[in-house]
Amino acid sequence: MHHRCGRLRIAAAAGRTYLRPVLAWLLLWSLSFSLMMLYAGKIAPDEALFAALGSAISASASKMVLEKRLAPLRGEWRCAAQIWRLPRYLVSGTWEVLAVLARQIFLRKPAPSLLYGVRFDAGGDDDASALRRALAIAYTTATPNFVVVGIDRPRGLLVYHQVEKGPIPEMTVQLGAKP
Repeated sequence: MHHRCGRLRIAAAAGRTYLRPVLAWLLLWSLSFSLMMLYAGKIAPDEALFAALGSAISASASKMVLEKRLAPLRGEWRCAAQIWRLPRYLVSGTWEVLAVLARQIFLRKPAPSLLYGVRFDAGGDDDASALRRALAIAYTTATPNFVVVGIDRPRGLLVYHQVEKGPIPEMTVQLGAKP
């Protein structure tokens, strides 16, 4: 009898092992589907169908990347935590872009639209440096007045476009920019 219970425990554990990836995929799908529906702003059959299909692709791709560890996210939490500064830059950047737009519409003054480079500590080939560079690009580009074109690692430059000249965001400085 004891021997039989042992087999049941092993079978139950094996069943959970197979169930775990399925549950992880369903969680990723649900998160993606919810975000897509939130983005759409309405619940309609065509939106739900495309969200379901897109979420299946997204969940499958995410699962592969996470399982194969194709893009490890190792770094300092201090870098990721710079996101707290983003709301301020979203508001100020939106204001800057709207001011340029108003000048262009009402005063016929074209936007300066400038391309700049700022010194940037790109780091090495390690995971922490790669994450810091990715965060610098993502966080800075999320602001309306900045679009990061890329990081020139050999020259140590972060190249970006601005609609109107303004200071480098503090979060970008904390992630390696040296204005």
